[in-house]
Amino acid sequence: MTSGLGRAVTAAAMAIGLVLAPTGCGLLFEGPDPSTPRSAATSEATSGEDPGALTGPDSVEAERVGLGTLRQHEVSVYLRRGDLQLRVTPLDEGVIRVTAPDTYERLSAIRTGHQRIFRERTGSAVAFQLFLVAVHSEPTRISFEPEDLTLVSRGLRYRPVAIRAVTPRWTRQQVGPRETLMAVYAFPPDVDLEGALEVEYQEVRDRSWERILTQVQAERFRIRARVEGRPPPPLFP
Repeated sequence: MTSGLGRAVTAAAMAIGLVLAPTGCGLLFEGPDPSTPRSAATSEATSGEDPGALTGPDSVEAERVGLGTLRQHEVSVYLRRGDLQLRVTPLDEGVIRVTAPDTYERLSAIRTGHQRIFRERTGSAVAFQLFLVAVHSEPTRISFEPEDLTLVSRGLRYRPVAIRAVTPRWTRQQVGPRETLMAVYAFPPDVDLEGALEVEYQEVRDRSWERILTQVQAERFRIRARVEGRPPPPLFP
């Protein structure tokens, strides 16, 4: 691993934290619109045409960078355990490609740099499924256990293969009042982001990925329609 690469990746990730955590703001994480109820226990069923039929590696090539409109908070999963807040953002190209240009640039830089770092660290050519994880505590100093964050995909539970701190104090495993700590997690490539995914931290579980995936798939469809010169489907049928 080169020190230059590490510094570049760290700087890019810290820039995301600065954008998402304005000074004096009580909430670190900008979640979904409060007018749209979001349940951590269930996902709403959807009906009608499935805009996500155009997914997978082949479709990624048709989704040009710079045409997405989603922000980071719209493709992230949020959990809360007491005073500890967690934001889990997938760095998969098929997901971040539909984000707004500035968001894509930041997340893509972190993804590319850390794939190299994890491959060098593990000696494997595997393309890990990467996630940018941020933890935050508003009122008090609180401890957290990084390895207690797990994923459930296709009925199987996955633990992180490796974790790399982005912010220096991550290794303390304590987050102070109004402090944000970040790390990139490498999970096995078997984690499927095109289906149901549960994110767990200790006894707290979030199943909202299906709802997020529906939004990602709709954005993919609109991008492809724009590239191919077709009118995009209406947002509200």
